[in-house]
Amino acid sequence: MLTGIEEVDWASLGHAYGPADDVPELLRGLASADPAERETALDGMYGAVHHQGDVYDSTLACIPFLLELVADPDVQDRGCIIELLTSIGGIELDDDDEELDELGADDEEFIPAANYAMAAAAIAAGADVFLGLVSDPDPEVRLAAPCALASLHPEPARVLTLLRERLTVERDTEVRLTLVASVGRIALRHASLHAETVEWLDWLARAAHDPGLRLAALVQRARCAPADIPDDVVPWVTGLLEEIRTSAHRPDAPAPSGPRRRPSSGRSANSWRSTPPAGRPRGPRSCCGPCTPRSTTGSTTGSR
Repeated sequence: MLTGIEEVDWASLGHAYGPADDVPELLRGLASADPAERETALDGMYGAVHHQGDVYDSTLACIPFLLELVADPDVQDRGCIIELLTSIGGIELDDDDEELDELGADDEEFIPAANYAMAAAAIAAGADVFLGLVSDPDPEVRLAAPCALASLHPEPARVLTLLRERLTVERDTEVRLTLVASVGRIALRHASLHAETVEWLDWLARAAHDPGLRLAALVQRARCAPADIPDDVVPWVTGLLEEIRTSAHRPDAPAPSGPRRRPSSGRSANSWRSTPPAGRPRGPRSCCGPCTPRSTTGSTTGSR
């Protein structure tokens, strides 16, 4: 594990607090069997190596090792590492390329912009690792993988098909909602897939058995096509909310799952950890779009 980590001249690289010679310890900490060590290591990654969303040369050097950790089923808390990678690489390459074209090599903003672009490209090159994680036994991994795929994988049509198919078999409520949110993200990012995705979201908003899933699909449809919101959207949403409320009190309704440790809101969401380590404020974490409503039923309807 972490093959070649000693071959990197970490002391010559930097992060928010100076030389990055402490980064190997952080990477090893992410793979530790000790939950406290993993927690400290993740805090250090967000606090120094990816400080407030910045990408340094040490951040770039970490990417192959982070991808290696994500691929190892023996590593615990891989969902958190997936989120870290999604945040590091989660920029729009086209926008960043335009910015680079406008900057001169001597401009103080050139290196940070170049680092963002290189990070996105490096993670996209290794993004196939996320494909198999949508069916990982760990629900936290399944919760993080869809957004990583929607944000980073270079074949959005392939990802769209995979996410829709996964929805037909996924049983975890929050993961199902994340799958729908990730489909919406693909529609927003890729014009060539927009029309068919909006059509699918419209179908899901009417056909899914779970009212929470129907509401989630309706929210994503509105995000993707705000100029084409149905005239009956208000009574539609009101009816879904009432259906969700009443279904929660059915004798056969399963107990709602407890809160995840990670946020389900966007890049600016506060961390699930209450306080970062002293002197090392952690940057924003990434996920797919606004919060989606939690469903209270266990059934699902997926791709048609």
